[in-house]
Amino acid sequence: MLPDETTTTPSKPLVAICSQDAEVYLFLHHILAVDGFTSTLASTEEEMLDLAGTTTVQAWILDCHSGNGMAANCVRLRQDPRTGHLPIVALIAPDAQDQHIALLKAGIDECFVRPMVPAKLLAYLRSRLGGPARSDAGLSLSYGVIEMELDTHHVRCSGEEVVLGPIEFKLLRHMLENPERVLSRDELIKTAWPRNVFVGPRTVDVHISRLRRCFRQYSRAEMIRTVRLGGYALEDLSSARG
Repeated sequence: MLPDETTTTPSKPLVAICSQDAEVYLFLHHILAVDGFTSTLASTEEEMLDLAGTTTVQAWILDCHSGNGMAANCVRLRQDPRTGHLPIVALIAPDAQDQHIALLKAGIDECFVRPMVPAKLLAYLRSRLGGPARSDAGLSLSYGVIEMELDTHHVRCSGEEVVLGPIEFKLLRHMLENPERVLSRDELIKTAWPRNVFVGPRTVDVHISRLRRCFRQYSRAEMIRTVRLGGYALEDLSSARG
């Protein structure tokens, strides 16, 4: 019998896993539990729709394979007012380009290519759900000349204290958790702003510009790369410029 934690401690975020593969579910169940999440299985479309009425579900993971209709399931979740606002993550095969496009059109939030790096999935879920069972005490993030202490909200650039507003702090934290990865403006909006607030792409550009100005006060290194039509990536560009 597969473990199901829908009745466990309500303070832990509940993630619904849509899969017909017991090994995949058990693997995801384990890594989620270690990081402070609970999980439940939806192996059929009917079970998925039943879970849509469970208000404790806070995120969905779709185990996508050729012909298993997960893009259509994503559309159903997006159109349902009970689940339309929730994060939806897809696990796809490395050569599933057509499926990836279909999922993007269906409204997927994030895709991870198998074999998946568990830390990336967990970092994404923590950025969206918070992961209350995981304490930030003593944890820090760093990349290049930038350092961040999560529990005290201290940020340093080349050893100097940088004062950031709450939006800039959230944007930078997400970038430090995903260094050198291109982050779209839509992803950054979901990370840093409340879900009931409308934010346009131009607003993201303004806050990224503020981050850049802060870093330039203390370092000559250019740390944020603009990707045309893509978004932004945290990268140390000083070496690239020679």
